[in-house]
Amino acid sequence: MNPKQSAPLINKIKTMTVNPREQARRIDKAIARRAYQIFEQRGGTGWHELEDWRQAESEVRSKLCFSISSSDDSVLIGFDAAGFEGDSVEVWIAPRQMTICWKTFHQEQTSAAPLYEGMAFRTIALPEEIDPRRVGVNLKRNLVEIRLPKVVQKCAERSRAYAA
Repeated sequence: MNPKQSAPLINKIKTMTVNPREQARRIDKAIARRAYQIFEQRGGTGWHELEDWRQAESEVRSKLCFSISSSDDSVLIGFDAAGFEGDSVEVWIAPRQMTICWKTFHQEQTSAAPLYEGMAFRTIALPEEIDPRRVGVNLKRNLVEIRLPKVVQKCAERSRAYAA
């Protein structure tokens, strides 16, 4: 990438409630699509299905680095979205799981092997149950912070009321 070019800035992230089974189904579908692309690139010859699947899985299931922290009322997830294609980022949220989805953005190819330029996913198991309807997203250039409010336990509220 030459100095005059810059990676697209993320200026919008879509958040939506998606149950864990549906998250897994969507990711598996993307892996299957990518495995078939690899199969076709290899000339459509058989006997390499497992290799194709594993390569597709390693490309589609990202190892995106993220930070996770917890406070009394929420779980915070932070990550750098510099390698993401602008406005392609979605966050799928369930009470105990979150998946970050984005289209990869490659600056230049340095090897003869074609780079994967498709949807990538990073699934994060959450340490506590959160409320998917009250998610907050902060963007500062390519740094993303997602605030996931914890579910308030009803029995804990009742016990505090009796103690007072």
